[in-house]
Amino acid sequence: MQNKKRLSLVICIIIACVLLTLCSYVQKNCEKILYPRRFGEYVEKYSREYSVDEYIIYSVIKVESNFDENAVSSVGASGLMQLMPQTYEWLCFKNGEEKKNIFDPEENIKYGVLYLSMLYSRYNDWEKALCAYNAGMGNVDKWLQSDSFEIEFEETENYIYKLRVAQEKYLKLYYDGGI
Repeated sequence: MQNKKRLSLVICIIIACVLLTLCSYVQKNCEKILYPRRFGEYVEKYSREYSVDEYIIYSVIKVESNFDENAVSSVGASGLMQLMPQTYEWLCFKNGEEKKNIFDPEENIKYGVLYLSMLYSRYNDWEKALCAYNAGMGNVDKWLQSDSFEIEFEETENYIYKLRVAQEKYLKLYYDGGI
């Protein structure tokens, strides 16, 4: 009788371990569905070209458009990285290129990453660069004039929070780490 109880306990422990392992595997794969790496060839290419980490680019795409290449915001921001048409035109001009199709995934990622790179060069800080991506350079410059940098727009605070969550997920799922 004692041996049967031990055997039952051992079997229960083994089943529990298998279930825990299976649940962990399923959870990670479900998270990868929620945090995909679509358009990877463009993300990798422009990550290298403009020195912006891939996880930052994926996080911006996730938060901005949830990978909908045809997304248009209420203010007219367009494509995967939600570029404003005027910003896109300015970036094309600055890059010495003709504007093409803002909704083309490669085009949108190219200029979105170029813009992120320029903002990072300007502020030398990812939080401030990402605030500027959302709220504009003029607002960030104004916020920097106070004694302590303080985001004045609730929308931008929420945006930065969502980006941090997405960055942590991408780092954990694909880049062996976390913030």
